[in-house]
Amino acid sequence: MNELVRSWRVERVAVVEMHRPERRHAMNTALLSRLIAELGSLASEPSVDAVVITGSGGCFSSGADVNEDVDRAGAVARMGLFCSLYELVSTFPRPAVAAISGWCIGAGAEVATACDLRVGAPTASIRFPGAVFGVPAGSARLPLLVGLSHAKDLLMTARPVGAEEAYRMGLLNRLVTEEDLLAEATSLAAAMAANPGAMTQKRTLEEATGLAERLQRESRALRRWQEEAGGLMG
Repeated sequence: MNELVRSWRVERVAVVEMHRPERRHAMNTALLSRLIAELGSLASEPSVDAVVITGSGGCFSSGADVNEDVDRAGAVARMGLFCSLYELVSTFPRPAVAAISGWCIGAGAEVATACDLRVGAPTASIRFPGAVFGVPAGSARLPLLVGLSHAKDLLMTARPVGAEEAYRMGLLNRLVTEEDLLAEATSLAAAMAANPGAMTQKRTLEEATGLAERLQRESRALRRWQEEAGGLMG
């Protein structure tokens, strides 16, 4: 079991847990690479019907590791990994659910919104801090989940949103106790997977909302920002 990403099964649902507790699961190159590899493997695993993504120790993820020691080329490569991860989760060929407790910030929030549905605990605190740093992230998926007005509020103020408010605006689909978080997330994932037409519905919704084009535009903007504006450096 890898120390950065831990994975196990609850019947036919795979649980993928980020585990870098000393940095609150901040995503560095190593964690991104392991997460992409694990999800990529599960995407083609016939014994897996759905996936739940979470973080250990009551924290989803504190976002990008801005203290990672990388040079310019490494930072550009890392941004490519972020874009690949967001696309992988968004287009995952099985139902994907985020189980959120504690911090869910920046890249963590991007991964959560890339999932099909989100289950939160009362401690969940979600934040898109891109406006503080000039990162052009969040616009591909968030408006589809909460509407343009709420998306502008969260993206342009970069304020944190607590669990209750996130549930009211539709950012969280379920709000449960910390003790019930993982059980509810796996149950929700299994319920979607049990319907033979669920993935057809997902693909239809993606086409109707132009998700593929939105993801491509955001990825281009993120890569360009990292290459031309300096982006996130260690």
